[in-house]
Parts: sequence; C-alpha cells; structure tokens
Amino acid sequence: MLRRISPIHSGSGIPEEQQELLRALQAAQRDLSHAYLSFNDAVDPELVESSIYEIRSLQARINYLLRRMKAKEDTSGVAAAGGGGKRKWV
Repeated sequence: MLRRISPIHSGSGIPEEQQELLRALQAAQRDLSHAYLSFNDAVDPELVESSIYEIRSLQARINYLLRRMKAKEDTSGVAAAGGGGKRKWV
C-alpha cells in the first residue's frame, strides 16, 4: 500500500510553529480552490455574492498567513545572522 508523504513533517528541521503556519496556508489555499469552484457553479445572485465574500475572506487569510511566515523568517534570519539586522544575500 502506498501512503502519501507530506513535505511537512516533524523531522524536517522546520520549527513547529512554521510547520503549523504551512499547514494553515495549505488548508486556506485548498479552501480557496473550493470557493472558486463554488463561484463558478453559482447561478443565484445571492450565491454569487456569498462566493465572492468567501473568496475575499480566504484571500485575506492567505495574505495574513504569508505575512506571519515572512515575519518568522525575518526574525529567524536575524537570530541566524547573530546581529541586529536582516539577512544579507551574497
């Protein structure tokens, strides 16, 4: 039997908090995909409006999660650089 291997697992060296953010981001992206399908199938004007509201809500959630991930990356970069500042790419 084959089992699906997730790219996010506890032995990946990624901190648990970032793994949780990645899981939440994946779930929100999946939900957004379903919301777009619902929008495409909606015929009643109220359902169309509801679908648009749901899509915008999920887009806002994804943006929030991406900002949180970026902030975590920046703070871990400062700690890894061992100083006060952002990482430098060489």
